[in-house]
Amino acid sequence: MSYRSIVTLVCVLLTAIFVGIALFGFRLADRSLETELSSEALRLKTAYQVSQAELEQQMIALAGIIAADPDSRRLLKAAHGVVLAEGGASGGEQAAQIRQQLFLRLVQSWGYLQHELGVRQMQFVLPETLSFLRFHAPAEHGDQLAELRWLLRDVERTRSPRSGFETGRAYAGIRGAVPVLDNDVRPGEERRLLGVMEVGVAFDGYIQRLSEKTGVGFGVLLEPFAITKSMWESYRPLFPSATPDACCYLLAASRDELAVWMGEGRLPEYSGVYRSDLIRNASQTYQVIRFPLRDYPGLVEPSRPAIGSIVIWQDVSAALAATRQFKEAAALNIVLAYGVTLLLVLFLVNASRREWQHQLAEQTERVAELSHQNEVLLMTAGEGIFGVDQSLLTTFANPAALIMLGYSADELVGKRTHALIHARHLDGSPYPEAECPIMQTLKDGLPRSHEDCLVRRDGSCFPVHMTVSPIHESGVCTGAVIVFRDITELKEKEASLTLLARTDTLTGLANRRHFIEQLNGEISRWRRTGQSTALLMADLDCFKRVNDTWGHAAGDEVLRHFSEVLRATLRRVDLPGRIGGEEFAILLPDSDAENAWAAAERLRQNIESEPAETAFGPIPVTVSIGLTLLHENDESSDQPLLRADQALYRAKENGRNRVEYVA
Repeated sequence: MSYRSIVTLVCVLLTAIFVGIALFGFRLADRSLETELSSEALRLKTAYQVSQAELEQQMIALAGIIAADPDSRRLLKAAHGVVLAEGGASGGEQAAQIRQQLFLRLVQSWGYLQHELGVRQMQFVLPETLSFLRFHAPAEHGDQLAELRWLLRDVERTRSPRSGFETGRAYAGIRGAVPVLDNDVRPGEERRLLGVMEVGVAFDGYIQRLSEKTGVGFGVLLEPFAITKSMWESYRPLFPSATPDACCYLLAASRDELAVWMGEGRLPEYSGVYRSDLIRNASQTYQVIRFPLRDYPGLVEPSRPAIGSIVIWQDVSAALAATRQFKEAAALNIVLAYGVTLLLVLFLVNASRREWQHQLAEQTERVAELSHQNEVLLMTAGEGIFGVDQSLLTTFANPAALIMLGYSADELVGKRTHALIHARHLDGSPYPEAECPIMQTLKDGLPRSHEDCLVRRDGSCFPVHMTVSPIHESGVCTGAVIVFRDITELKEKEASLTLLARTDTLTGLANRRHFIEQLNGEISRWRRTGQSTALLMADLDCFKRVNDTWGHAAGDEVLRHFSEVLRATLRRVDLPGRIGGEEFAILLPDSDAENAWAAAERLRQNIESEPAETAFGPIPVTVSIGLTLLHENDESSDQPLLRADQALYRAKENGRNRVEYVA
């Protein structure tokens, strides 16, 4: 190719490069803007979800404070019996008197919650979800809420606080409810449910405060099926054209833009999933984020459709203008840079032509020198290195490889590599050639690096870290170079560290962290299979007396003795662990309450009948054991451990050396 042709080609390529840079820069700016808007949208969505979660917890806290009032609990306890005696529903005259007393007891608190915290709803519900007193509608009571109000039903069923967004006959808002339990019970008796206290707050004041805090707009839309006639009459539509059968109902909005867009039909179509859009309005452009709003029943049953959606919008005109200005400035700079670069390249091409021959001679000399250096490195490297051709025949091997494998060069070179040094796994099982990483690299031409194993001349296997690099000639893979190092010592150290991290050094049982990990894994397995699993909590009785009488050395021998009896008593699939000083936990997979009780009783009897043989003589000990089963609502190890600990406490309270069960 002539020098003029080279210059012309350089100019064409340089022009194409700068055009590509300009297009790439513009696209990068657009992507940066998209990323910024997407990140901001996710941040706002997260901020809203966190804020709503905090509000739900506040509602639970308010309900809990009100439910903790002793007089209110006393009146609610009396109300339950009176209502039943007077025929149920609203009851009679005595129920009305108790309702009035309860109202007067908390009317000041109700007023404070309304004016200071924006609370819109507060009510007491008797068992069987029977409305007893609505502070926001004192004249309405006696109706059954089980079918309509899932949240109240679940609080009564589980006797635990619940919160979430829920619609009623005439009100929609974020509610929190707590069970009201009878404290006047004997030790060991279950506390009777007196009723449920519920507090609710509407969306309008909440999102207004959130909008003022974040500087963006918030709105809540409900689907037509979620709007009752009473709710339509209670909440005035925020734009004139709204009808009960419209696409959605504007429950609340912190700014006017959302109502305007809905009235003009400019709100983008929504399919029930998260989305982010831009809406241009005169000289302003808004980013509109919309995602599903799920009520409490929808959280309990995810198959239920979302009851509505949350809309968040913010003005992004400044960000769009900044991106446009950046593109204009970038275009001008690229044109100037193109001119300067073109002149510089033409100068360099002319100067470089005189150096090509000189550089070619120097490179030829350096290649010869590098070839010699590579040969020296290959022969002196501490790592094993060998090569194969496309037929998987060994082409060369350095001294380190021959020493580690136990072969001479004549025994290895020219032989099929896989059959000779790679035919078995560490456990002795066959290693198919199709799975061999060397063969895979020869087929696809891609490098690989992983842990593997090789077979020595004497037939023994050892672990290695292997790197397989393809050899390409004219774009075709003609062979590969394999570099490996023996990692036997590293594997042994890893195994020792793993055992040390999982084991209690005194007893040889699982330590607390490993036991908790296994318990969490068993909870996940139980959820998949549904097979019953039991958990035991065992504590040596009066162990402190052993340490005080014979010393801690004797105490350690007693703990080791207990561990030996424990292992001898349990099945191989059972997992014992030491989770405290003299406190142990045992996981019994695939065991129901009857089998677990039998195993616990067997352990108790074995400990009682086998004194610990120590340097100080036989030391008799007994053990108290708490038993529980995994529940479907156990989310982590904390819940079953707490129940087992409660059962253990009951065993201690009832005289020690016994087994107690907590369902």
